[in-house]
Amino acid sequence: MSHKREFLALCCPLGLVFFRVAAEAAELRPIDGIADNSFLIEEAYNQEPGVVQHIFSAQFGAEREEKPRNRGWTFNFTQEWPIFSELHQFSYTIPIYQIHGGGESQSGIGDILLNYRLQAIEESECLPAFAPRLSLILPTGSVDKGTGYGAVGYQWNFPISKKVGPRLAFHANAGLTHIPRARARSDGVLSPRRSLLSPNLGASGIFAFT
Repeated sequence: MSHKREFLALCCPLGLVFFRVAAEAAELRPIDGIADNSFLIEEAYNQEPGVVQHIFSAQFGAEREEKPRNRGWTFNFTQEWPIFSELHQFSYTIPIYQIHGGGESQSGIGDILLNYRLQAIEESECLPAFAPRLSLILPTGSVDKGTGYGAVGYQWNFPISKKVGPRLAFHANAGLTHIPRARARSDGVLSPRRSLLSPNLGASGIFAFT
């Protein structure tokens, strides 16, 4: 009889702990853990106070029409810092190029971006998160090497993010890059300065398996 009482006395607290953990797990949404980690499309969530995010990406590209055909890698490093609160965020992006073409290889830092982003709308059950960004493009790259445009530029981006369930989130971007006096070198010839306008539009979906 005493063994049964000891067994029940041990099982009851363990059972309560098990059901409490199970109930808390049921309330968790797996998408909450990865919604702020969109790499291909910019998400609309600023960093929380005390949290600094580091983002590294790599992209390979090749020109179709230019001869000799240039191809190579672009590496980007971005670091995001909250400014006192989640409302304001500062970040910078450093691109590094490794270009091959015409029997030559060129490498170097591209035009650095200084970014400010405002958390204009926080996500709710009805509204998506919205965080417009304004970037200043510094002419730190080299026109001769093909890693920069040799002029100050500007970039605007308008990201929207929404979690639509416990495992699914969507992100959408629309923006514009403007370099008023851009220059480029093609076939060894330096082009005259011209206004460069480049729009961007994209969307992505993220699914949390676990």
